[in-house]
Amino acid sequence: MSLDLPRRRLGRIRCLQQCILCFKEKRRLPESLCYVPARIEFKATGSFKVYAFEKPSKQSGKVTEILCESDTRIVGSGEEFCNSEGQWIKIIEYYSKKSRDKRETLEKEAWALLFNNASSNEEEPSLIQVEQEYTKPTPKELIFGCKPKVIDRWEDVVEDSYSLRCGRVTEVAPPDMEAVKRLQTIPPNWSIDYDEELVKFLTEHAEPDNDHLGSVRNYVESIEVSSFCDDDGCNNLTDGDSDTFWESDGNQGQHWIRLKMKKGTVIKKLLLTVDGRDDNYMPYHIIVMGGEGDNLSKLEDIHLDQNMNDMSDVCVLENMQEHYPIIEIRIKECKDGIDTRIHGIKIKSSKERDLGLSKDLFSSQDLVRYPKLENVAADLLYRRAIGLQRFITIVDSTLPFILPAWEYSAGSFSSLEVVRQLLPLSKKRLGLIETFLRESETGVPSNMPKLYINRRAAMEHRQDPSLDPEYKNSVFYQIYEGLKPRDRYDKQLDYRWPSRNDQWWECKFLSEGIIDQGGGFRDSLSDMSDELCPSASDVPVPLPFFIRSPNQAQDDLNVNRDVYIPNPSCQELAKYRWIGKIMGACLRGKESLVLSLPQFIWKKLSGETVHWSRDYVTVDAAEVRVLETMETLDQETFEAHFGEDRTWTTVLSDGTPLPLKSADSDSAVQYEDRVEYIKLVQEARMNECEEQVAALREGLLSVVPQAVLDLLTWQELEKRICGDPEITVEALRKTTHYEDLEQNDSRVKYLWEALGNFSNEDRSRFLRFVTGRRRLPAPLYVCPDKGEAVDGLPESSTCSNTLYLPNYSSAKIAEEKLRYASYNCVAIDTDMSPWDE
Repeated sequence: MSLDLPRRRLGRIRCLQQCILCFKEKRRLPESLCYVPARIEFKATGSFKVYAFEKPSKQSGKVTEILCESDTRIVGSGEEFCNSEGQWIKIIEYYSKKSRDKRETLEKEAWALLFNNASSNEEEPSLIQVEQEYTKPTPKELIFGCKPKVIDRWEDVVEDSYSLRCGRVTEVAPPDMEAVKRLQTIPPNWSIDYDEELVKFLTEHAEPDNDHLGSVRNYVESIEVSSFCDDDGCNNLTDGDSDTFWESDGNQGQHWIRLKMKKGTVIKKLLLTVDGRDDNYMPYHIIVMGGEGDNLSKLEDIHLDQNMNDMSDVCVLENMQEHYPIIEIRIKECKDGIDTRIHGIKIKSSKERDLGLSKDLFSSQDLVRYPKLENVAADLLYRRAIGLQRFITIVDSTLPFILPAWEYSAGSFSSLEVVRQLLPLSKKRLGLIETFLRESETGVPSNMPKLYINRRAAMEHRQDPSLDPEYKNSVFYQIYEGLKPRDRYDKQLDYRWPSRNDQWWECKFLSEGIIDQGGGFRDSLSDMSDELCPSASDVPVPLPFFIRSPNQAQDDLNVNRDVYIPNPSCQELAKYRWIGKIMGACLRGKESLVLSLPQFIWKKLSGETVHWSRDYVTVDAAEVRVLETMETLDQETFEAHFGEDRTWTTVLSDGTPLPLKSADSDSAVQYEDRVEYIKLVQEARMNECEEQVAALREGLLSVVPQAVLDLLTWQELEKRICGDPEITVEALRKTTHYEDLEQNDSRVKYLWEALGNFSNEDRSRFLRFVTGRRRLPAPLYVCPDKGEAVDGLPESSTCSNTLYLPNYSSAKIAEEKLRYASYNCVAIDTDMSPWDE
C-alpha cells in the first residue's frame, strides 16, 4: 500500500491544528493555506478580443485590448477575485506560442473578465487554464528521471508543507507574496468572535452547497421527500447507485419529491431512474409542479409505460425556458400498490457558472445586521472569508478521520471545540451527523406505551403549585411515572428510535374524549414544555427543575428576559436525566421540547467553552456588569459605591447564600481584595447548577452520540431540540395593540410593511427589542413617539412591552431604522446603572 495518501491526510490534520492555534491566538493563518501562485497561464480557444481594465470593474478605465488567436497565451496572477460582474484575472503578460520570445508585459495593473456572472457551465470558456513549465530539467534530472513535480494548488502546497517526507519529491511554484499577505491580513482588533459572526453572515447569504446531493449538487440546494421507509431515504436518490432507492411510506397519491433549485438553474432535462421489476412500487402517474413557495403551477403531467421490465431513465420534464426555485415531483399513482420507489434523479441544466465568493456580497446594507462586521472594510472581509473557506475545506477533508464512526468522539482532537462556531460552513458535517444518528438508532418499540393523563388536575396545579408540592398532578409527573416499566419483563425505553417514529406514546386524556393519533402526544409534549419553562412571565413555575434566571427580574433589560436555568437546589437528578433523554429524542425526531434556556446552558450541554462576560450575561447581566465595573474602579469610588455592602458571600440564582471563604464570610470585601473576590464569585455562579447540567447532558448523551454533539454548535443543538419558532406577521398582528394611533396611520402602515420585509430572525430581534422575549406569545403596544423628530430611531420600554414609533418619511427609511434598532439595541442600552442590582 502506498504511504503517500496517509502522509497527505496527516499533513492536512497538522495544518488543521496549526490553523486552530492561529484562530485561538489571533495570529495570521499559515502561509501555505493562503498560498497564491505568482503565475497561471491561459490559452485562447478562438479568435476574440480581451479587454483589460484598471480595476476589476467594467466601469474603470480601459488599459488595453488583446487580440487573441488560437495560439495566444495570457499569463496572470493566481489571485482569485469575483464580484457581481463575474470572475476576474490580473494580467501580467501575453504572447503567441509561435513566438515565445516576443512577450508583451503590462506595466500598469490590468484586470480581465474570465467569466461573466451569467455564463453557463455548458458554455465553452474563451480562456482555458493550461499547465506551464516553470524550469527546464537539468541533465541529471533527465538521465535519472528525478525531476520534482511542480505544484501550484494551495491544497497541494498545504499537504507538501505539513507532510513528513525524505528527499525532494515536489517543488512549490513561486508564490505571489503580495496576494498571500493580503489573504493573511487580519483586520484591526479582530478575534475569533468576529470570525464566528463572519461565518454566520456567509451561511445566511452565500449560496449553500450540499455534498449529500451527489451528481445534482451543482443544480440543487436541497431535496425533501414526503416520507421514507427505514433506510431508504432521499440520499439514495443522488448516491449514483441504481441498486438503492427512495421508498415512500405514506398514503396513496400523497408521495412527492421536492427540489429546491440553485439560483439561475434552468432545467433542460429532469430524469427519474425507475425499475420495471419493482412491480407494485413502480410509479405510473407523475405530475411535475414548479414555482416559488406554495405558489406552484403544473409543468408536466405524464403516465409511465407499465410494460417496462428493466432499469430505465424516464424524462419527466424538459426544455424549460425559465428558472423555477421549487420543483415538486408528485407521484399520484403506482402500478398496483400504495408506496413507490425511485432509484435516482438526474438533471441536465444550463445553470449559471459557479464563480465563487463575490466581494459585492459584503455590502453595507447587508452588514447592518452584523454589528461586529459593519465597520470593517469590504475588501478585508472578502479576503478573510476566502481564508475561512479554505480552512473549512481542510476541515471537511479531515472530519471523517477525526470522527470515523458514531462510537467515537473528538477525544484527543479536542482543539476542534475552539472553532465549533465555524463549522456551519462545512459541506460534509451535516451528512456525518445524519449518518451517526442513523447508525446509532434502535428499532421502534413493539408496543406503544399508553398513558392516562388528567389535564384538569394539571391545570389546577399550575394555578397554585403550593397545593401539590410533590407535583404529582402535573403532566410531567404523569408522563414520567406512566413510562416506567410495569414489571421486570418490560423494557426501559431507550429513546434512540428512528426519526420516522412520530408518536412515542398514546395519550388518554381523562374526561376529554380525545382519540390520540399523534395530536394528543404532541399536546402532552407542549404541556410538559410549559410546565418546565412557562412562556408567561406572570405565572408560578409549577415544577422544581428550572427557575427563572435573574435576568427575568431586570425590567430594563431587553434581551434574555425569558430564560430559565436548572435549579441549583433541586437534587432530583434522575428526572433531569430523563429530561435529557426527551431532549435527545427530539433531536433525533421531528418533535420539539421548547425549553427557554440561555446561551450559557446550551453551551454547557453541547460541550462548548463558556466565558463569564460573554455567556453568563445571558443568565445574570446585572451581576456581570457590577463585577466588571468593580474591577475598574479606583479605591475612592469603590468605597463610595460598595462600602460594607459586599461581603465574602454570594447569592446564587435561586436566592441561596453561598460563603466564598470558610472563615470571615461576613466581613466586607476590601479594595485590594476585590480581584480575588470577583474570581471567587465568577467561579461560584458559573458552577451553581453544574450537577443538574451534568445530569441533563448524561441523559442527552445516552440517546445522542458524543460524535454528534461534537459537530453541532449550541445554536443548532437548541434549534434541533426546541424547533425553529417562526414569528409570522399574522401572529404579530394578533398580539399587537395601538394606543393613541389608528390602524390607517402612516406609521402603522410603514411598521407592517417593514415587518413584512423582515426575515424571521429580524422579527425575532424586533420582538426582543420591544418585549425582551424572543418567542411569542407576548403582547405588543404601539404608541406614537414622545417627540416630534422625523426619521429617528424607535424607542422601546421592555417593562410595558411598548414600542414608541416616530414619524417616517418613507417605508424604506422606517424599515432601515427598525432593523438597526432591533440589532443594535443591546449596544446602545444605557438605562441600567452598572451597580444597580
